[in-house]
Amino acid sequence: MRRPILGLLLLSAACLAPATGLDRPFPPLRGEPPTPARVALGRLLFFDPLLSGDGSLSCAHCHRPELAFSDGRRTALGRAGTVLTRNTPTLYNVGFKQALFWDRRVRSLEEQALGPLLAADEMNAEPAALVRRLGNVPEYARRFGAAFPGEVAPIALGNVTRALAAFERTLLSQDSRYDRYARGERDALTPAERRGLTLFRSLNTRCFECHRLPTFEAPLAMGIGVPSPDPGIGGANGRPGQTGLFGIPTLRNVAKTAPYMHDGSLATLADVVEFYRKGGGRPLGVAPDRIHEHVRPFDIRDDEARDLVAFLNTLTDESARPETPDAVPSGLPVLGARRLAPIQEKRP
Repeated sequence: MRRPILGLLLLSAACLAPATGLDRPFPPLRGEPPTPARVALGRLLFFDPLLSGDGSLSCAHCHRPELAFSDGRRTALGRAGTVLTRNTPTLYNVGFKQALFWDRRVRSLEEQALGPLLAADEMNAEPAALVRRLGNVPEYARRFGAAFPGEVAPIALGNVTRALAAFERTLLSQDSRYDRYARGERDALTPAERRGLTLFRSLNTRCFECHRLPTFEAPLAMGIGVPSPDPGIGGANGRPGQTGLFGIPTLRNVAKTAPYMHDGSLATLADVVEFYRKGGGRPLGVAPDRIHEHVRPFDIRDDEARDLVAFLNTLTDESARPETPDAVPSGLPVLGARRLAPIQEKRP
């Protein structure tokens, strides 16, 4: 009898050994569950410049799939080359977010899509004209009818944003090397990356307090002291006491989305670590009341800073990245002439 009992104990120990305590369930997706027909329609709309007033811009011009749906620029580029004021965030896991934009001014993906779609310095679409143009494309007429069956007028501005939101809810990043490690695959991370994870979760750096498992973000507003005239959340809601606060971005695929911060002022992850290592904006002259009390200098060695960056690189997972369509129903060029826009602007 000893051998079976011993074997059972060893098997149980082996099963328990890989446990890391890090494997957390993701929250449910917010909003309407995506349907295949709406996702397929939303994907085409996302890449089609027809959505812009002059047919020159698509959503993908600023949210480029090869850059984890960011754009590689300090701040986004709008209509007619207009340089906008904020950095383009990733769209991965955006379906989990409770509030969107850097200033957290909207609460749904559908509402968020209206922002750049209608903004004069971005896509500059006029709703009635957009609906008319879409209706003149037989393939879109068919697809809107299939995606929103039973509706008297399925081609409507609200359904454009519903289709875009359905597509964006499929952009999930949940199977990085970190995730495999969290599920018990010990060899998924190198020793340096494991040391970086320990630092990330330590009370010394306190990274984990704002970038929480498993999404590596938090539904919070935070002031860290990036020197910038942008009022952030205070400008959106008219509350001066919240000037300089911004939403906390996800760190998922962060290695692909440089440069960093709401204004793109930090070029590399090493720069970001150094910024926090010195206490955020404190040594840069930013008023202390614009910096959260948890953002304080922390003491780590240079090799530990490199370990922390190494860990952040393990959060990359683009397994759900959709294929860019070769063509869109409007016949306009996919990504247009700026498909190969230079990426060297990552550095300020």
